[in-house]
Amino acid sequence: MRVQRVVGSSAVVSWTVIGCDLRRVVPVERYLAWLSNVERSPNTVRAYALDLKTYWEFLVTHGIEWDRVSLEQLGQFTAWVRQPADNVVLLGNARPARSSATVNRMLTAVFGFYEFHARNGVEVAKALVDRARSGRGSYKPFLHGIARAKPRGRVGRLREERRLPATLTLEQVAAVIHGQPRLRDRFLFALLFGTGMRVGQALGLRHCDFVTQERRIEIVPRDDNANAARGKRGRGSVPVTGELVRCYSDYMHLEYAELDSDYVFVNLWGGQVGRAMSYANVNEIVCRTRARVGFHFTAHMFRHYVDGWVMWPAGVFSLAGPVAEPGSGHIITGGYRQIWSSHSRRSRSAVQLGRGSGVSDS
Repeated sequence: MRVQRVVGSSAVVSWTVIGCDLRRVVPVERYLAWLSNVERSPNTVRAYALDLKTYWEFLVTHGIEWDRVSLEQLGQFTAWVRQPADNVVLLGNARPARSSATVNRMLTAVFGFYEFHARNGVEVAKALVDRARSGRGSYKPFLHGIARAKPRGRVGRLREERRLPATLTLEQVAAVIHGQPRLRDRFLFALLFGTGMRVGQALGLRHCDFVTQERRIEIVPRDDNANAARGKRGRGSVPVTGELVRCYSDYMHLEYAELDSDYVFVNLWGGQVGRAMSYANVNEIVCRTRARVGFHFTAHMFRHYVDGWVMWPAGVFSLAGPVAEPGSGHIITGGYRQIWSSHSRRSRSAVQLGRGSGVSDS
């Protein structure tokens, strides 16, 4: 079985699951098509497609019809995805093949699938959909017993361990930025570090989003990015420092030069010059940088910088320095100021000698 990308007549991107008989799994395709029609993110639709593919493999392996499944068999599916293999029994202290968070995400996709079909008249789906459960304790909300209560979770949901996100120290951030031979890549990591932007938001930046005179960047969600870059929905703006504005100016004047493109981050040395950078381009830069600096990191980890910051479930709170709005995802720090300044001075003469630096990339 496999997951297949589908582009509709209206250029709407969706996903479907191809069965062992090389035909589309129609019940799954109907649900995924509905998700696309109600404008769920293509990344969300793809994740649900992968989870439902795994669920369908379980059904095929155990000879279960999707519209004849029982709650007990759904419990077996939960145990099955935790096993490394069908013939392996996990001991009490053994590490399961998938984490609780991953299994819960799969159950969300499965129950969403059955909820969709329950609303379309499938009887077994109606029995599987989690019914509303009242809260615990003596507190009773207004109109208790009259208004319908809200669901409090999914049946069979596993208990998840709270884990802090992986982070980088200030020294590691400095090493990553120092390890970039080009202003474009240096500016990219400085931008991620200084604003807390997602990679998709950075790759989708247009020059008109960078309001240099007001020292802010407009976050504009777009569905028509040429590089398929995506960020969370919702508009907003992120304040930036003067140092980051100078980073942008250096990049524009010394490397971008006369190139005509709406996108801030584009291919300059390889591939189609002027084309917007993709996630794959960023991943290549990250992989090369890992070899230089000697430690593992991802571009997303720059959002989790905690040198002087503490991450709590309610949001981000500062121990020293400016405060980011809890839950906003915007971490504004000044730690990169000295990092960039030293790089910019050191690299000006080298960059002016030519765009290339012997590194084959985009």
